Amino acid sequence: MMVASFTAKRIAWAVLALSLAGCETLNGPGTGQTDPRLSNSSSARFFSKSGWQACAGGAVVGVLACQLANPDRKGECMAGAAMLGCGAGMSANYYLDQRRSQYANIEQRLDAAIADVRKDNLELQDLSRTARTVIADDRQSIAMIERDIASKRVQKAYAQQRLAKVDANLVFLRDKLANARSKQEEWRKVAAAERGGASAARMDTLNAEINSMQRQINALEAEIDQLYRQRSAIRLG
Repeated sequence: MMVASFTAKRIAWAVLALSLAGCETLNGPGTGQTDPRLSNSSSARFFSKSGWQACAGGAVVGVLACQLANPDRKGECMAGAAMLGCGAGMSANYYLDQRRSQYANIEQRLDAAIADVRKDNLELQDLSRTARTVIADDRQSIAMIERDIASKRVQKAYAQQRLAKVDANLVFLRDKLANARSKQEEWRKVAAAERGGASAARMDTLNAEINSMQRQINALEAEIDQLYRQRSAIRLG
């Protein structure tokens, strides 16, 4: 038990150190002109990935909270808090190592994984809601520019400025979408690694949550692609 606790603490402090080493670029590309509704979204930050930098906020807060709270299983608390702060930066191998240090029982690990994927799905739902609002506004702006072009009264400088914001939003959203897809793929690896010896009911529940994440990703990707096609049709000359 002492060895497991030491290992958990070592994992947590390693994550914390790596997190503190690189918080500057947490939001990823395209933040300059990106709509603040996206760039300030906690769910967008959750699906940011720059190596271990994605662990920064949650890892720091969670690990320090465990230190202050002084729980009986401080090592496991710190490791869990660090892991849950990792967002899109979490790999399947890291997740499995951490959970196996907490739970020898595969059913307990699957219950934890199901809860964690559900949390990811909630984050993705929140990001998708914000993205759809921004995308709808961008499509209206593009439609207005199209009408101005058709009536030969387009103000080129304003149109270029507005399109630059649309482009920044597209870059930002594609980055978050790619990270969400990577995270979903890591969950597939977790499910595959835990398949042997697990109950069919728990595996079905885990896979259902992962599939729900896949559907959300596909739906958001379709909306992003639709905005891109509308944007690509604009020619200012």
